[in-house]
Amino acid sequence: MADLFGNKKFEFELKGLKIVVIEHTVQDQQVFRLEFADNRKPLVIARVKTWNGEMWTSIPQGRQQEAE
Repeated sequence: MADLFGNKKFEFELKGLKIVVIEHTVQDQQVFRLEFADNRKPLVIARVKTWNGEMWTSIPQGRQQEAE
């Protein structure tokens, strides 16, 4: 199926680990699902605004260190 909603998929390598990133839109918010080649559980992240500026956060919370 074509890229109907404009969401993108790309991959990159970080410290020898391949990561596939899939963009999704959920209730008008852009989120990203990260799939890791080392078989750990996928991570969903979103960009949020805080008093200290913007940052990445995990959805659901609990994997903040990986999100950053």
